[in-house]
Amino acid sequence: MFQTIYKVTSPGVLEEFISNVEIDSNHTLVKVDYMAICKADIRYFLGNRDQNVLNHKYPLAPIHEAVGHVVKDPTGKYQPGDKVILIPNSVEEKYLKDFENRRCAREELGNNYAIHSTFRSSTTDGFLKQFYSAEPDLLVKYDSKIPANLAVFSELLSVSVAALRRINFKETNHVAIFGDGILAYITYIAFTALHPETKLTIYGVDKNKLAMFKGAIARTYDEYKNEKYDTMIEIVGGKYSADAINKMIDWATVGADLILMGVSEEKVPLNTRLVLEKGLSLKGVTRSDRKDFETVAKLLEDKEVRNKLKPMVISETEIKSVIDIYHCYEADINNKTIIGKNLMKW
Repeated sequence: MFQTIYKVTSPGVLEEFISNVEIDSNHTLVKVDYMAICKADIRYFLGNRDQNVLNHKYPLAPIHEAVGHVVKDPTGKYQPGDKVILIPNSVEEKYLKDFENRRCAREELGNNYAIHSTFRSSTTDGFLKQFYSAEPDLLVKYDSKIPANLAVFSELLSVSVAALRRINFKETNHVAIFGDGILAYITYIAFTALHPETKLTIYGVDKNKLAMFKGAIARTYDEYKNEKYDTMIEIVGGKYSADAINKMIDWATVGADLILMGVSEEKVPLNTRLVLEKGLSLKGVTRSDRKDFETVAKLLEDKEVRNKLKPMVISETEIKSVIDIYHCYEADINNKTIIGKNLMKW
């Protein structure tokens, strides 16, 4: 079965390719329903990566945030019509036995950090196509009553869940999130659903965005009240990540955990002397595991979670041609003020 897949071939250029959809007894055939553009997709689309990296990426089909429904499943794990989240990352079992991957067996890390793991829209083609043939374990079923335009935020939620797994909540009294963008808001949703008993403070720069963090203490950096935090999560990224992380170091208690989620293309200078003096731990989180997606599927059944996701749907565009995809990219690239995404659907 052949279909059209859309790939970025050079900065700002999307082209149509014809690809074969693998259909056999070991794969589940999925119709892709909704897709969302990630900041990483935008970086590849604009060419905002090192040229040597881009030379090895193009042509590349973007999109790693997607949901769909099962068309047929010869394996018998799913039924036609089942709604499923598409897991973008995977690793072959043989690589997990390598010495350099031994720590990926630790539950808090996860095997998707393993060498030779693949990630759709980064190391292999993403989901910008109508049909997807997948191994059953790369899909997670979610309740059919949940709107697909909310379930499409599952991949972001899974990364937030993975970050929260790195926190020892038995030793945590007060958590601070640094950032007021999409992933910060998503992490706030996961946090308040999974750990409502733990005190949470949000720090950002945009008061309109901070107003969306209902039920949490939300402040600008200038409103800092000399509090200390035993766990802090950085979700700023880019050129401002250094300032945020160094504030975290300053405001940390002795032995605090600093979880870094923001992506920066530049090396970030840190106050390592204070890291040493306070005995701080830095943990990087950017990937999630299947168990995180399973947690997300349960989270989506929570009405409060869905209510908090609804404002993130800025628009929905039915993709009829490559022009529609360009319009969605343009809308997300130019959105500097609203926490949300312009979704694509077939």
